[in-house]
Amino acid sequence: MAQAHLDDHRNRSEDPDSAGSGITARSVVLGLLTAAASAYYGIAGSMVLHVGSLVKSNFPVSLILVFVIWVVINMVIARVAPGSVLSRTEMMVIFAMAWVAGMMPGVGWTGYMTGALPAPHFFATPENRWADLFLDELPHWAFPEPVPEIVDRFYFGLRKGESVPWSGWLAPVGWWLAGSLAMVGVAFFVTTIFHRQWTDAERLTYPLVSFPSDLTDGIGPGRAIPRLFRSPLFWLGFAWTAGIICWNIITFWYPQVPRVTLFDSVNTKWMVVAHNFPRVYYRVLPLVIGLGYLCRLDLLFSFWFMGLLAVVKVGVMNRTGFTVGMAGQPSTGNEIVNLESHGAMTVLVVWSLWMARRHLAYVWKKAWEGGGEGEGPVSYRTAVAGLLVCASFVCGFFMAVGLSFSLALGQMTLMFIAYFTVAKYMAATGFGYLVPVGGKGGWWLKSITGTATMDTRNLVGLGLLNSSVFFGGGRLQTIQMLPHHLKAMDHLKSRRGWVGGTVFVGFVVSFLVCVGFIIYYCYTESALFLRSWTLWEGPHGIFNGLATSIGETDRTVFDPQKLGIWLIGAGEAGLLALLRTWFPWWPLHPLGLAFQYTTGPRYYVLSIMLVWAAKLLIVHYGGPRMYEKAKPFFYGTVIGYCVGIGIAQVVDLIWFPGQGHGFHNY
Repeated sequence: MAQAHLDDHRNRSEDPDSAGSGITARSVVLGLLTAAASAYYGIAGSMVLHVGSLVKSNFPVSLILVFVIWVVINMVIARVAPGSVLSRTEMMVIFAMAWVAGMMPGVGWTGYMTGALPAPHFFATPENRWADLFLDELPHWAFPEPVPEIVDRFYFGLRKGESVPWSGWLAPVGWWLAGSLAMVGVAFFVTTIFHRQWTDAERLTYPLVSFPSDLTDGIGPGRAIPRLFRSPLFWLGFAWTAGIICWNIITFWYPQVPRVTLFDSVNTKWMVVAHNFPRVYYRVLPLVIGLGYLCRLDLLFSFWFMGLLAVVKVGVMNRTGFTVGMAGQPSTGNEIVNLESHGAMTVLVVWSLWMARRHLAYVWKKAWEGGGEGEGPVSYRTAVAGLLVCASFVCGFFMAVGLSFSLALGQMTLMFIAYFTVAKYMAATGFGYLVPVGGKGGWWLKSITGTATMDTRNLVGLGLLNSSVFFGGGRLQTIQMLPHHLKAMDHLKSRRGWVGGTVFVGFVVSFLVCVGFIIYYCYTESALFLRSWTLWEGPHGIFNGLATSIGETDRTVFDPQKLGIWLIGAGEAGLLALLRTWFPWWPLHPLGLAFQYTTGPRYYVLSIMLVWAAKLLIVHYGGPRMYEKAKPFFYGTVIGYCVGIGIAQVVDLIWFPGQGHGFHNY
């Protein structure tokens, strides 16, 4: 069924009438304008206007909402100027650049980064001991000069007649951009190398390509309405989610009207099943339900089953007091399960490399001998050379921040494991709430190898690189978009170099718009009065964590017991992978084990169970035909929710500026 769907998508995307001739200059310009506007609204909306943040996952609401707006615009163009209608390829270029921009604003990344740069010198006090512990070890080039004209004015606002001291920010912002851009380069070239393996050999389904592609299907000269919008089931799905949100908007003016709390955040949707057991969340999120319908049944089952099992494991360990680790450095239930999950996640990467061994040998042969053009947006020789250059720059950047060469290599390896897993399996599942266990991996280095051999500079470097200062936190920046972008552009026969160009240009523009407007608003409005978590609590969390790590009198050492738990997780994942190879009916996928106690499966276990049960019944009783017929309802569920959130934000902007109701949250 999934393969038939993929083949159908591939056939439609390769149709010249539907795909268009290639990437055009106007699509790049429109994509850049969309990215800049999305980045600006993400900053202004969350920090200044307080209408809520739309950056809560690796596939954000802001992206879906912006793309729906463009679909409507294209419908109007098709009606009034049919010759100027945007092709599917042009729409997918806009989609990709909006995706890049949608991940950066506020809590996505740039709010934390910009807020953290002046913070260590401004918030340092005798009580927190930042000055004694680490201020002198911070890389001076990565932070603005600690003078009143730059730091104090950032928090208190400019005096009359003063202007924003842009020159004081150019060097630090430029260096963080350079390091991050190198990370994008590594991800782009790795994705290019693996693209044919994932698409042709492993046949990943790329649900997040099918979704926007289906939204544009049917628009063209003389055809102004997408096929999807002609389905009554689509409007039924749209109505139930948008209807609930619009009903709740009434309570803005009439609090006595009872709210429908179905979509409320995880802060209110949880329960404790037993003493010392973790919370069990039952948040209903239409995005998970609607897009989860495109995910394979075995993956959906693995997510919710392993997620609930993880709650039981942690609860039992908490109740019994079970710990792992040498004397003085024990790990309790949460960290034990995370070590198990990280071992499983590492096996997923190793398994992926093993399955791709013949393809990687072919890539190396083409890189050495030349040729291989047409396999991706660049030749394999360019991909391998570009990967080596970008990886070398990243390693040098890590060392400049404070890591030793061996730690830099270890940190890069752990980041590769985290990002590779999320990027590949988002392409396989369409699940936007995959967050790598343990983030970028610095906790693994501290937990297993210990901190006894790390000096203050190493700990400072690890703290900065594993915080949201560098390249975001749990929400990936651009990396998760790349496999989908290359898949959407697979049909191109010319201008293939533009595939990567749009990503890099979109990244730079989005970054500069976000950081530029944060700096501007902090100086003109005063960072202390913007009421943004990323400007106050976020930096305190980052640097208090640094102080705690550095100030520990008892450093940890290599812990074989914790390594044993990690190896157990790796063994479990390997066994699950083998069982799936030996027995095609085996229902559990190691992906569920790798993400068992992470944000997505924990917060959205009920939503995952609901869509799993619905899809299971539909496929069992109706087969592939019924699966396709029901798809518009689930698309409508997603779009109705996002449009409803958009309507709520417009209402907040007009009638409640600065007092937003923040409908969308975890």
